[in-house]
Amino acid sequence: MSINLPQINIIFKQLASSFIERSERGNVILIVKDDTDKTFTSKVYNQQTDLDADKALYTADNYAYISDCFLGKPNKVTVVRVDATDGVFTDALNVVQGLETGWIGIYEGTSTQADQDALVTFVKGQRANKKNFKCAVFAPTTPPNDKGVVVLGNTNITFKDSRVTQTGDKAIPTLIGYLAGANVMKGTTYTVLSNLASVTEPADVQTAINAGQLILINEDAEVKIGVGINSLTDAPEGSPTGTENDESYIEIVEAEDMIQDDIRAAFKSGYLGVLKNNLDNQMLFLSAVNRYFDSLETANILDDQYDNKAEIDVPKQRQVWENAGTDTSKLTDAQIRGMTYKRDIYLAGDVKILFAMENLYFGITMHN
Repeated sequence: MSINLPQINIIFKQLASSFIERSERGNVILIVKDDTDKTFTSKVYNQQTDLDADKALYTADNYAYISDCFLGKPNKVTVVRVDATDGVFTDALNVVQGLETGWIGIYEGTSTQADQDALVTFVKGQRANKKNFKCAVFAPTTPPNDKGVVVLGNTNITFKDSRVTQTGDKAIPTLIGYLAGANVMKGTTYTVLSNLASVTEPADVQTAINAGQLILINEDAEVKIGVGINSLTDAPEGSPTGTENDESYIEIVEAEDMIQDDIRAAFKSGYLGVLKNNLDNQMLFLSAVNRYFDSLETANILDDQYDNKAEIDVPKQRQVWENAGTDTSKLTDAQIRGMTYKRDIYLAGDVKILFAMENLYFGITMHN
């Protein structure tokens, strides 16, 4: 078993060292309806010039909106094509399900609310199964109230090019490109969307934001993301209604998702099915996780003034044994830690993810 132990640490070290790079350049998945060339269901493009070489595969309209995705400098853009005339949208989602996670959006000549709703349902289901896709949608039937779903709340936008004024959904390709390209170090609030000349703002921007909508604003002759939020409006568990939830912010969820994905990947690669489920091996894995947290503190992802740590979830493990018919009332926490349960590992983590600077409160007293 000692041969396998270093592998866990190496995996975490590699994941930690590439954390910023991977966060800075996330993936875009754009679903389009196009009958120009029906010989493919998906294409992957790493840069605009790659798309240019395939320009003939798309309508001029679709090509323009796919190009918008590259403005935010994502890692790659995957185009998932569905037939425009008789295509089934769920077929596109079945293709997406097999892809690497990323920011999903839809471009349609005429926005179809049913497709927006289907994408929301898809992302919620995938995230429930620990596959952390995220998406941006326009005018879903029901507010999603989900940290993996962004709802764009501008009714109309105006491009700087010949497309001029369009309905708000046409900004989705641009938006997901910028969200995917955003670095966890800087957040998305006040990000400038360089191809837009202006937007129609809601009558009450603050009310729309509090309702879980991402609003683009006109400021300083530019179009910016007002506040980088998703559609989650629930207060944190145990908090009064209306209490701000950190997970409503895109940058926090980006970091959460990547940390969870990294730990899950390291567990699968260096631990799952390799080591026996005893206390010593659980502690070895925990030690590797905590060193990974240390690395994220150095990278300014986690707050180095906070005790970021993972440990055995003693209350949960105690409850599991109680449910199995074992009286644990006289057992100490140390004894419970040593009582691993079958194939299951019960761990708990407590970390503080750093926000980007946004709000400035600066009172100045003037003296004569």
